[in-house]
Amino acid sequence: MNIRLVFLIFVIVIFAAGTGFLSYSQSAGIPLTQAYANGNVVITQNTTAGTIPHKVNISNNGKDPVKVQVGDVLTSNSSQDLVIAENKTLKINSTEVLSAYCIEPSQRAVPGVNLKVNGTSSNAVKQVIEGSNLNDLANATNAQVQIYILTSGVNFNIYSGEPVAVVQNQNINYTKLRQIISDAKTALSARFGVAVDNIQNINQNTTSNSSNIANEFLNWVKTNTGV
Repeated sequence: MNIRLVFLIFVIVIFAAGTGFLSYSQSAGIPLTQAYANGNVVITQNTTAGTIPHKVNISNNGKDPVKVQVGDVLTSNSSQDLVIAENKTLKINSTEVLSAYCIEPSQRAVPGVNLKVNGTSSNAVKQVIEGSNLNDLANATNAQVQIYILTSGVNFNIYSGEPVAVVQNQNINYTKLRQIISDAKTALSARFGVAVDNIQNINQNTTSNSSNIANEFLNWVKTNTGV
């Protein structure tokens, strides 16, 4: 059989499968970003400053289920910015309480503030979230500090915003917090295979490359089949 025809058939099958999967995904629920843009969800900060992980209320008032995913970013001008820490599909006319980590340590959380949906976090932040235990305070605190480092730099200010509230809530001192930060740097270095001095580059270098892979595959097909 003509090799070009074989590859053409393969590409068509992959495209059809992808289209079918997309249709299935839409039927299972629409993304949080889309639901928010349509005015169908209300998101409210639930917990006070220093809580780890934070909790947010998400109400789905639309006609479709809504898919909330790890990495969905929530922002506010008067409260801290957050990143969703668990996957959940919201039923129609329902409200769910979901966990989230802080991505803006300089700001303090304000309960009752409405939050906006603002894209998604980097893959590095998602990996830290997925590797954390939301039900273990020590583990979640280490993950939270790793996220502080990824989003605000290795030398983020520990004497303002959320870090101050964490010290107060957990009844620890700043010596203990600095040890947690040191442990978090070590964990990031090991997870991403970089020296501690290069941690600041992790968040920029771990964005998704799925689009590049797809483009490279299509270019390879064109080159080898002439289609």
